[in-house]
Amino acid sequence: MVGGKLILVVAAVGAMGIGSQSQQKTVQSPRQAILEMLSGREEDFKKHLTLEVQEKLGDLLKSAAPGSTSPIQAMSQAKAAGGDNLQTFDDGPTLLSFNNPQRNERLEVRVDGDELHGDEDDMRLSLHALRNGREQDVPVGIRLALGWKQQAGTWRLNAFTISATIPVGDPRILDKSWWVPPAIGPIGASGTSAPAASLTPAVPKMTPARSVRLIAVAEGVYSKKHPDTGYTCLLGDLVNIGKGLNNGETYTFIDPEFADGVYNGYKFVLRRCIGKPARYFQVTAEPLSGVGKAYCEDTSLELRAAEDGKGSSCVASGRPVGQ
Repeated sequence: MVGGKLILVVAAVGAMGIGSQSQQKTVQSPRQAILEMLSGREEDFKKHLTLEVQEKLGDLLKSAAPGSTSPIQAMSQAKAAGGDNLQTFDDGPTLLSFNNPQRNERLEVRVDGDELHGDEDDMRLSLHALRNGREQDVPVGIRLALGWKQQAGTWRLNAFTISATIPVGDPRILDKSWWVPPAIGPIGASGTSAPAASLTPAVPKMTPARSVRLIAVAEGVYSKKHPDTGYTCLLGDLVNIGKGLNNGETYTFIDPEFADGVYNGYKFVLRRCIGKPARYFQVTAEPLSGVGKAYCEDTSLELRAAEDGKGSSCVASGRPVGQ
């Protein structure tokens, strides 16, 4: 008899343990809550708003005109707009990222802190920009603070704070090229840019061959403006150095996109600017993917190309490219 009661007690305790574990697995964290809000589903976004806000939204919907878009519908499109270029992470330092594979650029939202205080939680986030896998300095540091509170067993967003830090003591703040943001842009579900009607008309990308030619032209302009320096091996020095005309339209030789040495899927490098004043330069362009032609030019102003995609091959034995 005692043995039977003992078995029942053990079974009951075991059942309680299993039930407790099951309940713990279903308890959602604030991090999981924010990711669910970004899932693109209206009901998931609304679920993590406070009960008071949900009630108010219900009243607004009742009085809204037929066919109108609700505030929830307008706010819950983050992931739907990001498509395959938006990634979310359940753990680790990165919460989510927006990717532009064509430009090898990435924006990351990172978790700097997540502190639980009973039925409240404070989450700190920050925005980071990367290009070619390397983090970039940005002129404005963006930080977010999310305040959560539990209501009816669900984490709900209670406060949202955004702050910006501008390094006014850094002289780069006066450099126009520093303010050019990563070209992530609005990304559609297919991974392509949003329709032109919703964006500023895009400027067609220059071919790598034309880019190399214009860098060489810009070098000539730079050396004339800086006779004591001569040619330069810093692409940033050539930004906005001069303009030209093409079919009656003005264009800039080198725009800010070239400053970091990457443009339209190619890596551009200036070399051999030796002496003062420097009387020689060499520019090469290599495909980032390794597939495609490499291009090069120097003070001879003869544009050449190499089929293997290597700048060194172009310099050593590249074939002239017809103009």
